[in-house]
Amino acid sequence: MVKKRLLALLLCAALFSLSGCMAMLERGHETVQTHVDYAVTGDESVLRAETYQGLVNAMLYFVNGHRMGGTIRLYNYTGDVEADLINARVEVMYEDPVGAFSVRSLVYDTTRILTYYEVELRIAYSRSAREMDQLREVTGLAGVRQELARLVTEQQGSAAFLASHFSGDEALVEELLDLACFSAPGLYRHHDIASKTISFYPETGTHRIIEVEVGWSQSAEAVEEEEKSYAQQLETVAAALLEANPAEGGGYTVEELAAIVRACAGPRGPDGTRLALDVLSGEPAADFGLLMAMEYLCRQCGVEVEPVKGPAGLWLIVSTPEGYRHLLPRGLWPPEEEPGDEPEEPAQLLYTDQEMAGLGYSWPAALHPACEDYGERAEE
Repeated sequence: MVKKRLLALLLCAALFSLSGCMAMLERGHETVQTHVDYAVTGDESVLRAETYQGLVNAMLYFVNGHRMGGTIRLYNYTGDVEADLINARVEVMYEDPVGAFSVRSLVYDTTRILTYYEVELRIAYSRSAREMDQLREVTGLAGVRQELARLVTEQQGSAAFLASHFSGDEALVEELLDLACFSAPGLYRHHDIASKTISFYPETGTHRIIEVEVGWSQSAEAVEEEEKSYAQQLETVAAALLEANPAEGGGYTVEELAAIVRACAGPRGPDGTRLALDVLSGEPAADFGLLMAMEYLCRQCGVEVEPVKGPAGLWLIVSTPEGYRHLLPRGLWPPEEEPGDEPEEPAQLLYTDQEMAGLGYSWPAALHPACEDYGERAEE
């Protein structure tokens, strides 16, 4: 009986000693909050993970929080820790949008502690926490166009945003930026871009941060008052023209607005103006100026309109009761008349996709609405 009691006491002491030793090795009691593939302990600077994906996600947890460092404990880890750390670092710094955009350096030290590996991270950033907080998230082509339009209308020097479901390249973003400029005829006087730089983080994929840096020919501060004055003058001139040429129906048609542009513009010529205000004030016009004047009137009258850029140059797509139609600048040319001649009929103004293709025009159709003759299709 005495031997049995002694044995029990020794067993209890051994268990107590072992549990105390393990507690010391585990560095105290941990309250664990489980996430996907990793867990946050009671101390948010200490994470635990058991898989490679958990390791990556733990690193991203610190990066997304813009933390300067942290600790990851790898329990029951069956992979090659050193090799996985190298791969995880590459994945976080070069394949994740936030990491690729914001992390300057990510270094680590690894220690083997009886039942787990302890990884100490030190992270330096190339972007501030404020910059990351202000990063907008957008979806698809429409979201990218929205951010580029904001860049243009606010005449910012740069813009960065996180775009999902967008796989376009630098050429596409540059084209969208040009279209954003052409879509602001009331401000176009100072939207001449001298330089542009477009960067992707990471370079490929459908979930990336896009950064656009532009150099305007004139600074926003230097031309603010002049631009404001230009916009006010354009609005005043357009309002006077619309009042003098009221719509026959409840709202202006595209044809009625085109007639106003033709009547106002001076002779068409290679040295004609590119500004909507000058065109509506009777100055000799270039094709670009005619389009800017037409686009401005459409926007003022609630007619849906957008610029199109193809190999043959710039034109517009407008909404009509028959559907969307292409509008070429030659349909806006003022008539060239000699004294005593009969007035010329203006050139055809609106075209379907099929008619444009027949004339040899091409354009990025995926960026624009289809211009189809639904009446003919119904008859077929």
